[in-house]
Amino acid sequence: MYINKFILGIGASLLTIGAIQAQENNPLDISRYSDSDMNGTARFRGMSGAFGAVGGDLSALKINPAGGAIFNYNQATFSLSVVNKNNKVDYMNQTQSKNYTGVEVGQVGAIFVFNSNSPSAFMKKFTVGFNYESTKNLNNDYNMLGTGQGTSLGEYFYQAAAANKIPHAILNSSNIHQGYMDAGYYEGFAGQQAFLGYEGFIINPGEKDGEYTRNYGKNTDIYTQGKYVSSSGHNSKFSGNFSAQLGDRIFVGGNLNLHVYDYTQTSHAVERNHSNLDKDMIESIEFSNYLYTYGTGFSLNLGVIGQVTDQLRAGVAYESPTWYNLHDELTQGVQTMRFNNKDGRSIYPDVVNIYERYKLKTPAKYTGSLAYIFNQRGLISVDYGIRDHKGSTFRPKNDHTYSALNEFYTAEMKVASELRIGAEYRVKQVSFRAGYRYEESPYKNIKYSGDLNSFSAGIGYEFGNSRLDFAYSHSARDYKTSLLDLTVNNLYDNGTWKMKENWFSLSYNISF
Repeated sequence: MYINKFILGIGASLLTIGAIQAQENNPLDISRYSDSDMNGTARFRGMSGAFGAVGGDLSALKINPAGGAIFNYNQATFSLSVVNKNNKVDYMNQTQSKNYTGVEVGQVGAIFVFNSNSPSAFMKKFTVGFNYESTKNLNNDYNMLGTGQGTSLGEYFYQAAAANKIPHAILNSSNIHQGYMDAGYYEGFAGQQAFLGYEGFIINPGEKDGEYTRNYGKNTDIYTQGKYVSSSGHNSKFSGNFSAQLGDRIFVGGNLNLHVYDYTQTSHAVERNHSNLDKDMIESIEFSNYLYTYGTGFSLNLGVIGQVTDQLRAGVAYESPTWYNLHDELTQGVQTMRFNNKDGRSIYPDVVNIYERYKLKTPAKYTGSLAYIFNQRGLISVDYGIRDHKGSTFRPKNDHTYSALNEFYTAEMKVASELRIGAEYRVKQVSFRAGYRYEESPYKNIKYSGDLNSFSAGIGYEFGNSRLDFAYSHSARDYKTSLLDLTVNNLYDNGTWKMKENWFSLSYNISF
């Protein structure tokens, strides 16, 4: 297959249109950049990430980087995870289930401790650490399908053509490949959607230039509609940590983080009209979109931990926004079938749209922590964090579509809180762990993503200078998802997507 790469400007950016959909129907468009799986070492996961004032764990450094100064020995850790995602989507009173299971390297890192040789030194020690973590596992598969009255998929193509008054001449081409490219060159993304609808016989030219008529069913018709989505990729982070112990009771630290984002999504929206139609009208539509988003980001962390008493520690940490530079690539295609004579059309231009680079700033986060350590046998830890999701910002701001998107975040998103509680108890060489995590929805009104609830448990066994840890965690969250992820208007009803995740993590830890 010959695939042509075609560059479109910011004004026609896929991300802009796709992200506007995130305002209304697709919460993952923004959450997959800022959400975290709380992945990391099995000890960290076993306590649900409640490590802000505990420290002494490589994954704890992402919560409060001052925790590096609590290490007493050089240490290295390798972690492997198995994840199972159970997806159920309710749409038009019907439920579709789909599972995903995969394996990933959750964490790899090491930290080195440098002690002062002078008992009177203000800096008792400092540490240097390096860590890799999979921040967000983006692999998943889910389906939604239902039957009932609804808006036809054809309305998407009609709106793209009629609302933007796409000239008829732009859509007339003897070559699908070249015609799709020309439509994008002269009329941007809307022109391409109009071209697909026109070539698929979904819309017809009207009497006046820029006007169009519908060649599909009415909103009162009975449709079977749905979509099939498969995604793959990751949001990963490479961190460098420096921390120090100042005096006997103060620990400070900071991280510099490089984020790597790589995401692919294949989506097929499908429809069949069960009503009687004229023979030339479209009975069924399949609209395919292949999206690839990639880029890098930068962030930093700062933190301090105070040894209030011999048993009580308190910590405060700041996680900066992540500043991303991102790119989108999109390939599209449409298949249609007429009602009576079953004449089919397949429109696959074999063109990869490459959109100009854009920038995204995710919101900052603040975390306060307390940890109580009793008899050197166990501990209880609590972290409370807040993140202002109104701070999500796309750039350039002077582009009207990015500006509209930023206005949505300011109006519809809010400050959301997160609570993590963890406990550990040691019996000889065995450590038992448990935890709970609650994360509030970032949306004010319609919960495009709901509250997250998670619990965890784990066990560790020490032998010599090594330790083997195992953890299990379960989380559940509801989302809203739509028939199309590219619609600018609220054309289609939302389905309710319930996702439950089960994680099994194993870590090997060695001190040296």
